[in-house]
Amino acid sequence: MPGFPIIDAHLHLWNHERLRYSGFMGNPLFEKSYAVEDYQRACGDVEVEAMVFLECFCDFDERGGQYLEEIEFVEGEAARDSRIRGIVPMAPVEKGRAVEPLLREMIERFSRVKGIRRIVEFDDDPRSLMLSDDFIEGVNSLQSFGLHFEINVNYTQMAIVHEFLKHVTDVPLILDHCGKPGIASGALDQYRDDVAALAEHQNLWIKLSGLPAEADHENWSERDLQRYIDATLKAFGADRIVFASDWPVCLQATTISRWVSTVDSALASVPDAELSKIYRDNANEFYRLGL
Repeated sequence: MPGFPIIDAHLHLWNHERLRYSGFMGNPLFEKSYAVEDYQRACGDVEVEAMVFLECFCDFDERGGQYLEEIEFVEGEAARDSRIRGIVPMAPVEKGRAVEPLLREMIERFSRVKGIRRIVEFDDDPRSLMLSDDFIEGVNSLQSFGLHFEINVNYTQMAIVHEFLKHVTDVPLILDHCGKPGIASGALDQYRDDVAALAEHQNLWIKLSGLPAEADHENWSERDLQRYIDATLKAFGADRIVFASDWPVCLQATTISRWVSTVDSALASVPDAELSKIYRDNANEFYRLGL
């Protein structure tokens, strides 16, 4: 384990009694609620200094969503654990500049709001959505609010991201879960090519998380993930990699302790100063946590 407290830059919490998550229904792992106390127990011997909450794809449609309600829920969790220092809610950036009143309300009411995520991975037509003029306009509008944007796609959608990045050059961006590479299908060459090209965009950071869930859930090994972590480090360097657990989604394939141990092994030759950047300092900088 790291010899210092880490920052977990991707934590999920949800409550089925307060919010609606239709996509979780039918999944035994996801159709139960997770509170911050569950996370505290799950950390085991991993010492966590701070956490960043990421939105959980609450139900929404063209008429609206549970954007503010989810923030209010997380604020209640943070009242019981002040280590939740950042919140990244969902907002319908596909509305273009029409999303701005909602963004303004978010940052005026909730000081923990640091950025926005609008998942495109599960959309019927991710390309048309993410590359639409309105979506790009909505994401670019985040700059005036001091917010970043989180990209959530999988490896089969990476060509969309390459095109998207040409249109968003000033807003800070971060790619969640290393872009969900095709580990189970052995798409290592594609991943190496993708991260090398992505890293050329200096406003893009990458989140080292979620890799076990993209491998064989039951039989993955540290060796399976080592080459993907190596490729990430080679492309982005220690200055733009942010560690995260993706708990409790990670429970499909690993625990927090095992994931930290895996990353430790993969980064065994990395100097201590760079380890501190990956495990803590970069998240503090990117999410403006003030630590």
